[in-house]
Amino acid sequence: MKPIKVHHKDDGNHHQPDHNCGPNCNHEHHQHDVTEDTKVFKEDKVRIIPEKKANRITFENFIQFFPLVELPYTITSDTQRLISQKCDPLSATWMFNFVLDKDAVIDEYTEYMPCFSIPDTPGFFAIVFWEAGIEGSTYYLTTFSKNGILIDKKKIAGTKYEQDGLYQMVCTISPTWLFSCAEGRLDAEGNTAPVSSDDNHLHTSLQLTGDGEIVPI
Repeated sequence: MKPIKVHHKDDGNHHQPDHNCGPNCNHEHHQHDVTEDTKVFKEDKVRIIPEKKANRITFENFIQFFPLVELPYTITSDTQRLISQKCDPLSATWMFNFVLDKDAVIDEYTEYMPCFSIPDTPGFFAIVFWEAGIEGSTYYLTTFSKNGILIDKKKIAGTKYEQDGLYQMVCTISPTWLFSCAEGRLDAEGNTAPVSSDDNHLHTSLQLTGDGEIVPI
């Protein structure tokens, strides 16, 4: 691509110092050079700017937002901060197309973040996304068939603000697709408090099957 030449219009009083005008100076010729070079510049820019395929609402592009994670993996209170450093939020448009029910209602406080994909799932896709709202946040394990049909969805971690304190659920994912979840509560002073009258923590386990179903065990 030739460099763009910029020439000031001759007002009859002065020229650029490096513009030597003589009796045969043809300003019309200079204007033609600028037009031609600008045209070449614009054509080159069009050729080098890639098409933003990731903006297309397709299931293939949706899955690309979720990088594979190495197992075992634990979701804690710090996970959202770490993920937000690498991933951008997902718009409601993406979520309505592939995850949310068509009659789902969300407000201006609701935010979605792609987290990661579960590795080694040859017959389906398994992803984890984060949903935040005014009352807390939730991590969901969600599975899809290879052509993008939703199979199953379950809560595996998150936080919830209640009048009696903050409820928090953490989750450890094993290489065998076992999701071990433990829920605890912090009181208004930030101290550990019983979730129920008997236990300080509630434990649940979920198993991801080879068909993409999420089964309590």
